[in-house]
Amino acid sequence: MSFSVSTDSNNQVVAPGKVVSFDFVLTDEAGEELDRSTEGHPLVYLHGAQNIVPGLEAGLLGKAEGDSFDVVVPPSQGYGEPRGLKTQRILRSKFPEDAEIKKGARFLMQGPEGQPMQIWVTKVMGRQVHITAEHPLTGVTLRYTGTVGEVRDATEEEQTHGHVHGPGGHDHGEEE
Repeated sequence: MSFSVSTDSNNQVVAPGKVVSFDFVLTDEAGEELDRSTEGHPLVYLHGAQNIVPGLEAGLLGKAEGDSFDVVVPPSQGYGEPRGLKTQRILRSKFPEDAEIKKGARFLMQGPEGQPMQIWVTKVMGRQVHITAEHPLTGVTLRYTGTVGEVRDATEEEQTHGHVHGPGGHDHGEEE
């Protein structure tokens, strides 16, 4: 893993227990864009709560509001090395009727012992849907470039729940 930093020391610093927002572009080793934040909608997470890949979280540690970053994350610190999981075929009828079934789509399904598990669609052929439990970015070296936005202390509730609440974060739908 490698990363570079430029720092403005007048701002809060990324550390465990901080809520961090950042804009980013994610590319692979060949420079192909895989994802990006949209303008005005940064990614917001609770640092130290394992809400983002470990290599990116480590690369953001110590950065301050306004800092730029360039973090290269090897598979072992990203989505892991390929585990050789086989693709399985299931019937389209096993998905919710209104689900958009296409390559790359992610779903939550019930595992063999009834546990929730994420699956990704690898191919759709008529009524047959090919799925895998391996994340599409397994085995890929990732490069995140971007800028740190706001850094603030997490609320007690956010720390207890292990994720951000409110704008850009998770909402439990509770009225205050």
